[in-house]
Amino acid sequence: MEILKEGDKKLRTKATRIASIDDTLRSICSNMVETMLSSGGIGLAGNQVGYLKRVIIVLHDNASIIMINPEILNKSESMLSSMEGCLSVPNKSVHVNRYLEITVKYRTTKGSPKIEKYNGLTARIIQHEIDHLDGILMVDYNN
Repeated sequence: MEILKEGDKKLRTKATRIASIDDTLRSICSNMVETMLSSGGIGLAGNQVGYLKRVIIVLHDNASIIMINPEILNKSESMLSSMEGCLSVPNKSVHVNRYLEITVKYRTTKGSPKIEKYNGLTARIIQHEIDHLDGILMVDYNN
C-alpha cells in the first residue's frame, strides 16, 4: 500500500466507523501491518493509506495490534511532551503533548470487543493514530 503524504486531502478527512468486520477488512488490515513494518513505522492509520475507515495498527511489545473503531475512554491527568515523527510527514519531527496513560476500547479483527490500558510509547502511538482518523496531523500541534 502507498503511504499518503502531507497535502493529500484524505489525511484531513475524518474516517468513518466500521460497521461490519469481514474478510475484506481483515485483508486490508493485514496489508496495513505489512506496509507499516516495511516502512519502519510503529503505527499506521487507515487514512494514511487512503482507507477512510476507523482502523489503526500499533506496534506494541514487537507485535502489531489491529484496533477497529478505537475510542479513548479514559486519560491520565499526567501528560508528557515528546518529539514525534510520522510516515505521512517525512523528515519532520515536532513536540506533541500526550497523555501518559489511556484506556482504549476497540474491536479485534475477529469482532471481539476489547478494553485495554496502555501507557508510555504505546499510549502515545495510539493517540497519534486516532488523531489521523480525525484528520489531525502532528504538525497541527506545532502552531
